[in-house]
Amino acid sequence: MGVLGRRCVWAVVLAAVLTLPAWSQIFTDVAGRPEQRMLDKLAARGVFPIPQDRRFQPEERITRLDFFTALARAVGLREGGGSLPDYRDAQEIPSDARGLLAALASAGTVNQRKAIRKVQEWEVILETDKGTYGPGEEIGLTLSLRNTSGQAAQVEFPTSQRYDFVIRSPSGEEVARWSLGQQFTTQGLKLTVQPNQQVVLGDTKWKQLDQNDRPVPPGRYELVGVVTARPQPMTVTLFFTKGFVTSFPDNTFRPRAPISRAEVAELAARVSGLEQEALAKRGSPIPAQDAQDVKPEHRGYVALAVERRFLLLSEGRVRANDPATRLDAAVALDGVMNVLGRYSFVRGRFRAIQPGNPSILSVTDGPTIRSFRLGPVVAVYRNDRPAQLQDLKPNDELAMLLLGDVGDVSYIEARGP
Repeated sequence: MGVLGRRCVWAVVLAAVLTLPAWSQIFTDVAGRPEQRMLDKLAARGVFPIPQDRRFQPEERITRLDFFTALARAVGLREGGGSLPDYRDAQEIPSDARGLLAALASAGTVNQRKAIRKVQEWEVILETDKGTYGPGEEIGLTLSLRNTSGQAAQVEFPTSQRYDFVIRSPSGEEVARWSLGQQFTTQGLKLTVQPNQQVVLGDTKWKQLDQNDRPVPPGRYELVGVVTARPQPMTVTLFFTKGFVTSFPDNTFRPRAPISRAEVAELAARVSGLEQEALAKRGSPIPAQDAQDVKPEHRGYVALAVERRFLLLSEGRVRANDPATRLDAAVALDGVMNVLGRYSFVRGRFRAIQPGNPSILSVTDGPTIRSFRLGPVVAVYRNDRPAQLQDLKPNDELAMLLLGDVGDVSYIEARGP
């Protein structure tokens, strides 16, 4: 091939390379810091928007507005559900943030996906279909019974009704019961369960409504599964907390005000479904030099946050009452994302990148091929080191984060020889 031919080939290769996003990190002002990869992942999932200058400003104080909107994105909420509380300063909340705040005000989480209660040889099991629910979203409940003994066991029911679901308000009042209006026969039933066998007794979906089809207000609700056995019913309970936007005693939201590290810890625990665990730690010691400065109402949340690394100590101090920085918020929300399984990596083996506007990345999964659009900014790590898209090798194992359900690829972890 002549010199001119070789130049043409190199020109084509160079043009292809230049059309690819070439960033090895998303935020330029945290490059090389230990938090870089965490921040890249949060940005790739849309928790923190990427500004034009691509600076995260980790040491800046985060406002209440920015924290709550990031919190809403972390738990996967979208605009269009719920209503914004009637704050006195509602006019100070930007219109483009009201939808997310409204959704967060009416969203909820369960304290755990599965609750198990042991009653003699039985395990009574109550499960939900997921951990976080948007405004008015149906909560799927499944009640099961498992025989833990080494022999077949029998449970008797006085009527044809084998189960029930009961919802109780924060004050303990019953607000809804599945069995009301249902029809059952008076003839009793006997159910035989084999050793180690688990049987589903029933399931339902609660629409976050009371018995009169009115939406229940924010608060902490008991979700009770009842095995209607004779002579004594067996019950198991989960807790559902609805509403996460806090206000001040004068009914203001104060969007531009700072939020304390302790408040960040509390909200991270609550949206992660860990409130029960945090409340159990109210008397636990906090391994920090300034533990005495933590307010009593925050002690359990701060103890949990330090233990789970939602809140990091600084020179042995927890600084619970200090204004939270953007990095403090990111650490807490990364913990939320991990607990709720919100990172949702898409996996496959690297096949090729087709340059263009946008560029298209294809991966293989066995005999199938899948294609994804590359975002304008892509964070790439290969074998745990920052890399470029051009460093990807055929058959590298990829774990990718998309900005939406089928959105742009904005983060790639690659492993290969």
